[in-house]
Amino acid sequence: MPGRQATIAVPASYDFGAALAFLRESPSAILESVDGRTYRRAWRAARGCELVSVERAGPGLCVRVEGPHVDAESLAQAVRKVRHILSLDVDADAFQELVATDPILARLVGDDRHARPVLIADPFECLVWAIIGQQVGVGFARSLRQALVRVVGREVTFGASRFGIMPEAQALAGLDEEALRALHFSRAKIRYLRTAAQAVAEGALDFASLATLPRAQALAALTRFPGIGPWTAEMVLMRGLGIRSVWPAADLGLRRALALARNEKGSVSEACARALAASWSGWEAWVAYFAWRSLARSARSP
Repeated sequence: MPGRQATIAVPASYDFGAALAFLRESPSAILESVDGRTYRRAWRAARGCELVSVERAGPGLCVRVEGPHVDAESLAQAVRKVRHILSLDVDADAFQELVATDPILARLVGDDRHARPVLIADPFECLVWAIIGQQVGVGFARSLRQALVRVVGREVTFGASRFGIMPEAQALAGLDEEALRALHFSRAKIRYLRTAAQAVAEGALDFASLATLPRAQALAALTRFPGIGPWTAEMVLMRGLGIRSVWPAADLGLRRALALARNEKGSVSEACARALAASWSGWEAWVAYFAWRSLARSARSP
């Protein structure tokens, strides 16, 4: 199948292996294929579905695009999206300085100092995954996401491998409620998904415009829709749009990680979490990412 590739520059210390490790473990990474050295993901492009592969190439990363109508613009779009997913457009020097001088942050980051947050490929996908993840365990949420792609999305074949494609907003807006009920979706969750998808399909919720708003206004614009509470809205801004100033202080996992970093039991209060974040202004979402990663690290420790 026709393909094009480009090598993109990354900071010399960038830890691509940490990004692959995160994607292997993430319950949201159901459309991604990750092995020891390569990230693969299929998505819709202007002229059909394409497969994007990313792997180390000397000091940089090699981005390759395959598909029936791949051209220079396809490659350029893939490079832009890869840079977004891997947070490569951010100058992280100030964050590194914080890690070097802040003992709590240093404990949260641990050995991942040269890693960067991994975002979800598309803000609509992030919104759908966040709604599905509300008030259910991570394993069950993952199975629901897989079921949604299987029933509403589609699969494409590249070589000997098949890849799922995220459903479009219009398809989700008109999804068959009973089919998803049979897959253990609650009626409330189906209603929230359909409402959010309809808002995106009709332009009432526009992520490009959302990204330009001040944080408080962006949160308000999201939470006016039923089923999108503060936590879901924060996930969309952080992991879908890459807005770094978002701090989900109410998140219990985040507050547990902060307590561990302070050598305390249990979790810190929401007020304490907000007070601590004053030292990390402009990097709150990055701190939250590493805080959640620190919990996974602690779970693996004996």
